[in-house]
Amino acid sequence: MKMSAPIYSNPIVPPGVKPIIFVLTLADETTQNNFQSSHARLLNEFFERATIRHANTAEKAFSLFTQCSQPHAVFIADGGIARPNSEIINQRLTVYAACGGIVLFGGLFAASRVDDLKKTFKQTWDLPWEPGSFHRTTLSLNEGAITSTLKPGLLTSYSQKALHLYGVQKNESWYLPSQDSVIEEWVPRPGPITDFSESPIIYACYGSGHVGFIGDTDAEEGTVLCILAMLGILIR
Repeated sequence: MKMSAPIYSNPIVPPGVKPIIFVLTLADETTQNNFQSSHARLLNEFFERATIRHANTAEKAFSLFTQCSQPHAVFIADGGIARPNSEIINQRLTVYAACGGIVLFGGLFAASRVDDLKKTFKQTWDLPWEPGSFHRTTLSLNEGAITSTLKPGLLTSYSQKALHLYGVQKNESWYLPSQDSVIEEWVPRPGPITDFSESPIIYACYGSGHVGFIGDTDAEEGTVLCILAMLGILIR
Protein backbone atom coordinates (compact mmCIF):
# COMPACT_ATOMS: atom_id res chain seq x y z
CA MET A 1 0.00 0.00 0.00
CA LYS A 2 2.92 2.35 0.61
CA MET A 3 3.90 4.45 -2.38
CA SER A 4 7.00 6.46 -3.20
CA ALA A 5 6.69 9.81 -1.46
CA PRO A 6 6.65 13.06 -3.41
CA ILE A 7 8.22 16.28 -2.23
CA TYR A 8 6.19 17.50 0.74
CA SER A 9 3.15 19.66 0.05
CA ASN A 10 1.43 21.47 2.88
CA PRO A 11 -2.16 20.28 3.46
CA ILE A 12 -4.70 22.99 2.65
CA VAL A 13 -6.61 24.51 5.55
CA PRO A 14 -9.08 27.34 4.83
CA PRO A 15 -8.05 30.70 6.37
CA GLY A 16 -9.56 31.32 9.79
CA VAL A 17 -10.46 27.66 10.30
CA LYS A 18 -8.92 25.53 13.05
CA PRO A 19 -8.48 22.01 11.65
CA ILE A 20 -9.61 19.04 13.72
CA ILE A 21 -6.70 16.91 14.93
CA PHE A 22 -7.08 13.71 16.94
CA VAL A 23 -4.45 13.08 19.64
CA LEU A 24 -4.29 9.45 20.77
CA THR A 25 -2.57 8.46 24.04
CA LEU A 26 -3.33 4.77 24.45
CA ALA A 27 -0.54 3.57 26.78
CA ASP A 28 -0.68 3.24 30.56
CA GLU A 29 -1.47 6.21 32.78
CA THR A 30 2.17 6.83 33.73
CA THR A 31 3.24 7.06 30.08
CA GLN A 32 0.33 9.37 29.30
CA ASN A 33 1.31 11.66 32.18
CA ASN A 34 4.94 11.64 31.04
CA PHE A 35 3.88 12.68 27.55
CA GLN A 36 1.81 15.57 28.87
CA SER A 37 4.67 16.89 31.00
CA SER A 38 7.50 16.37 28.50
CA HIS A 39 5.54 17.72 25.53
CA ALA A 40 3.73 20.62 27.21
CA ARG A 41 5.06 23.13 24.68
CA LEU A 42 3.91 20.99 21.75
CA LEU A 43 0.45 20.58 23.28
CA ASN A 44 0.16 24.34 23.76
CA GLU A 45 0.96 24.79 20.06
CA PHE A 46 -1.67 22.20 19.19
CA PHE A 47 -4.42 23.95 21.14
CA GLU A 48 -3.46 27.33 19.73
CA ARG A 49 -3.48 26.19 16.11
CA ALA A 50 -6.10 23.41 15.94
CA THR A 51 -9.25 21.94 17.43
CA ILE A 52 -7.91 19.02 19.45
CA ARG A 53 -9.95 15.92 20.20
CA HIS A 54 -8.26 13.51 22.59
CA ALA A 55 -8.74 9.82 23.27
CA ASN A 56 -6.94 7.77 25.91
CA THR A 57 -8.45 4.37 25.05
CA ALA A 58 -8.87 2.49 21.79
CA GLU A 59 -12.64 2.56 22.24
CA LYS A 60 -12.68 6.34 22.64
CA ALA A 61 -10.37 6.69 19.65
CA PHE A 62 -12.75 4.70 17.48
CA SER A 63 -15.68 6.81 18.69
CA LEU A 64 -13.83 9.95 17.55
CA PHE A 65 -13.99 8.63 13.99
CA THR A 66 -17.71 8.00 14.47
CA GLN A 67 -18.14 11.67 15.37
CA CYS A 68 -15.75 12.96 12.68
CA SER A 69 -14.81 10.49 9.95
CA GLN A 70 -12.26 12.75 8.24
CA PRO A 71 -10.16 14.73 10.74
CA HIS A 72 -7.37 16.86 9.33
CA ALA A 73 -4.73 14.65 10.98
CA VAL A 74 -4.12 12.08 13.72
CA PHE A 75 -1.19 12.31 16.15
CA ILE A 76 -0.26 9.05 17.91
CA ALA A 77 1.63 9.97 21.06
CA ASP A 78 2.75 6.63 22.53
CA GLY A 79 3.17 2.92 21.95
CA GLY A 80 -0.25 1.96 23.28
CA ILE A 81 -1.35 1.81 19.67
CA ALA A 82 0.50 -1.55 19.44
CA ARG A 83 -1.61 -3.20 22.15
CA PRO A 84 -3.86 -6.09 21.04
CA ASN A 85 -7.00 -4.15 22.00
CA SER A 86 -5.98 -1.38 19.58
CA GLU A 87 -6.31 -3.57 16.49
CA ILE A 88 -9.67 -2.12 15.48
CA ILE A 89 -8.44 1.48 15.65
CA ASN A 90 -5.27 0.50 13.75
CA GLN A 91 -7.42 -0.83 10.92
CA ARG A 92 -9.36 2.42 10.91
CA LEU A 93 -6.16 4.49 10.85
CA THR A 94 -4.66 2.68 7.87
CA VAL A 95 -7.87 3.13 5.87
CA TYR A 96 -8.05 6.79 6.90
CA ALA A 97 -4.46 7.45 5.77
CA ALA A 98 -4.84 5.52 2.53
CA CYS A 99 -7.89 7.64 1.68
CA GLY A 100 -6.02 10.93 2.13
CA GLY A 101 -5.49 11.40 5.87
CA ILE A 102 -2.34 12.22 7.83
CA VAL A 103 -1.14 9.89 10.61
CA LEU A 104 1.94 10.93 12.57
CA PHE A 105 3.71 8.74 15.13
CA GLY A 106 5.43 11.04 17.62
CA GLY A 107 5.52 11.99 21.28
CA LEU A 108 6.81 8.98 23.20
CA PHE A 109 6.02 6.45 20.48
CA ALA A 110 9.70 6.02 19.57
CA ALA A 111 10.39 4.88 23.14
CA SER A 112 8.23 1.78 22.58
CA ARG A 113 9.64 -1.73 22.67
CA VAL A 114 11.43 -2.70 19.46
CA ASP A 115 8.97 -5.55 18.88
CA ASP A 116 6.06 -3.10 19.11
CA LEU A 117 7.71 -0.75 16.64
CA LYS A 118 8.32 -3.57 14.17
CA LYS A 119 4.75 -4.83 14.59
CA THR A 120 3.36 -1.37 13.88
CA PHE A 121 5.53 -0.70 10.84
CA LYS A 122 5.45 -4.16 9.26
CA GLN A 123 2.24 -5.92 10.23
CA THR A 124 -0.11 -2.97 10.59
CA TRP A 125 1.19 -0.48 8.03
CA ASP A 126 3.19 -2.69 5.63
CA LEU A 127 6.10 -0.25 5.72
CA PRO A 128 9.76 -1.19 5.09
CA TRP A 129 10.92 0.91 8.05
CA GLU A 130 13.13 -0.73 10.67
CA PRO A 131 14.30 0.58 14.06
CA GLY A 132 17.97 1.55 13.76
CA SER A 133 20.43 3.57 15.84
CA PHE A 134 19.55 5.50 18.97
CA HIS A 135 21.92 8.38 19.61
CA ARG A 136 22.37 12.15 19.66
CA THR A 137 23.80 13.83 16.60
CA THR A 138 23.42 17.04 14.62
CA LEU A 139 21.22 16.54 11.56
CA SER A 140 20.73 18.78 8.54
CA LEU A 141 17.52 19.64 6.71
CA ASN A 142 17.02 17.57 3.56
CA GLU A 143 15.67 20.21 1.20
CA GLY A 144 14.69 17.59 -1.35
CA ALA A 145 11.92 16.38 0.95
CA ILE A 146 10.12 19.71 1.46
CA THR A 147 8.91 22.71 -0.51
CA SER A 148 10.58 26.11 -0.61
CA THR A 149 7.60 27.64 1.21
CA LEU A 150 8.11 25.33 4.17
CA LYS A 151 11.89 25.69 4.39
CA PRO A 152 11.93 29.07 6.26
CA GLY A 153 9.83 27.57 9.05
CA LEU A 154 12.25 24.74 9.82
CA LEU A 155 15.73 24.75 11.34
CA THR A 156 18.62 24.29 8.90
CA SER A 157 20.24 21.89 11.35
CA TYR A 158 19.96 20.93 15.00
CA SER A 159 21.10 18.35 17.53
CA GLN A 160 18.64 15.73 18.70
CA LYS A 161 18.77 12.50 20.65
CA ALA A 162 16.48 10.17 18.77
CA LEU A 163 15.66 6.77 17.39
CA HIS A 164 16.65 6.61 13.73
CA LEU A 165 14.97 4.34 11.19
CA TYR A 166 16.46 2.64 8.15
CA GLY A 167 14.68 1.28 5.10
CA VAL A 168 13.49 4.83 4.42
CA GLN A 169 13.64 6.63 1.07
CA LYS A 170 15.79 9.77 0.99
CA ASN A 171 12.89 11.99 -0.11
CA GLU A 172 10.92 10.75 2.91
CA SER A 173 13.66 11.86 5.32
CA TRP A 174 13.34 15.47 6.46
CA TYR A 175 16.62 15.44 8.40
CA LEU A 176 19.75 13.42 7.69
CA PRO A 177 23.32 13.32 9.05
CA SER A 178 25.95 15.18 7.05
CA GLN A 179 29.57 14.20 6.48
CA ASP A 180 30.42 16.40 9.48
CA SER A 181 27.97 14.66 11.82
CA VAL A 182 29.31 12.57 14.69
CA ILE A 183 27.57 10.61 17.42
CA GLU A 184 27.53 13.13 20.26
CA GLU A 185 25.91 10.92 22.88
CA TRP A 186 25.52 7.17 22.84
CA VAL A 187 26.08 4.04 24.87
CA PRO A 188 28.81 3.01 25.38
CA ARG A 189 30.61 6.07 23.93
CA PRO A 190 30.43 8.70 21.19
CA GLY A 191 31.94 7.97 17.80
CA PRO A 192 31.61 8.44 14.04
CA ILE A 193 28.38 8.11 12.05
CA THR A 194 28.43 4.90 9.99
CA ASP A 195 25.01 4.99 8.28
CA PHE A 196 24.12 8.27 6.59
CA SER A 197 20.77 6.97 5.32
CA GLU A 198 19.08 6.61 8.71
CA SER A 199 16.66 9.35 9.74
CA PRO A 200 14.55 10.15 12.82
CA ILE A 201 12.21 12.61 11.04
CA ILE A 202 10.21 10.89 8.31
CA TYR A 203 7.15 11.75 6.23
CA ALA A 204 6.00 9.39 3.48
CA CYS A 205 3.11 8.85 1.10
CA TYR A 206 0.61 6.16 2.07
CA GLY A 207 -2.00 5.60 -0.60
CA SER A 208 -3.59 9.02 -1.11
CA GLY A 209 -2.46 10.23 2.31
CA HIS A 210 0.65 10.37 4.47
CA VAL A 211 2.27 8.65 7.43
CA GLY A 212 5.09 10.16 9.47
CA PHE A 213 7.50 9.23 12.25
CA ILE A 214 9.27 11.35 14.87
CA GLY A 215 12.15 9.60 16.64
CA ASP A 216 12.93 12.45 19.05
CA THR A 217 11.04 11.88 22.32
CA ASP A 218 12.40 15.02 24.00
CA ALA A 219 10.49 17.50 21.82
CA GLU A 220 13.46 19.64 20.77
CA GLU A 221 12.53 23.00 19.25
CA GLY A 222 13.33 21.82 15.74
CA THR A 223 11.26 18.69 16.24
CA VAL A 224 8.21 20.64 17.39
CA LEU A 225 8.41 22.66 14.17
CA CYS A 226 8.56 19.44 12.14
CA ILE A 227 5.50 18.03 13.88
CA LEU A 228 3.50 21.19 13.26
CA ALA A 229 4.58 21.17 9.61
CA MET A 230 3.72 17.51 9.07
CA LEU A 231 0.29 18.09 10.58
CA GLY A 232 -0.22 21.06 8.27
CA ILE A 233 -0.50 23.69 11.02
CA LEU A 234 2.95 25.34 10.98
CA ILE A 235 2.14 27.85 8.24
CA ARG A 236 -1.28 29.45 8.78
